[in-house]
Amino acid sequence: MEIMKKLFIIICLLANIVVLGACGDVESAGDPQPRVPRVEVESENYYVQIVQENIDGVAFVYRWLDMETASKYVITLGLEVDGETTETIGVEDKSILTYDGVRELLFTNRQIMEYMRAFELDGKEAQLGITLEAFQADGVPITSEIAKASKTSKIDIILGPGVELNPDLE
Repeated sequence: MEIMKKLFIIICLLANIVVLGACGDVESAGDPQPRVPRVEVESENYYVQIVQENIDGVAFVYRWLDMETASKYVITLGLEVDGETTETIGVEDKSILTYDGVRELLFTNRQIMEYMRAFELDGKEAQLGITLEAFQADGVPITSEIAKASKTSKIDIILGPGVELNPDLE
């Protein structure tokens, strides 16, 4: 029994030595690297299907990480034709700051239909690109060589049966 007790103490001491040795000095690990500011949005793709039952509902919530150095966000919608942006429209930034530094901007189905009208679309399907840009107080975009100042997501839109883009819907 005495041998077991001594063996247990020796094992505990060895375990503590191994743990302390693993917790080496981190100062010799190199210089800390600065955080690269970049715009990060929640999703790269949004799918919106508008039918009569959800015409007054929410299409999607656009979320991104708030940047401490950004004083202004610029959001634009672009009409995507064959992978190319042909026209753009500015979107008013009515985003709110929520928990954990996340900003949210709500898009309704009616707003999406209004944007489709503004682009003079008449079909039942469309693809838009939503681009977020962050700017500092002096108007300089927040950029770096590694990360771009904007992030573009795709919005695929399908209008269901009976949903028309005419102005009489309002």
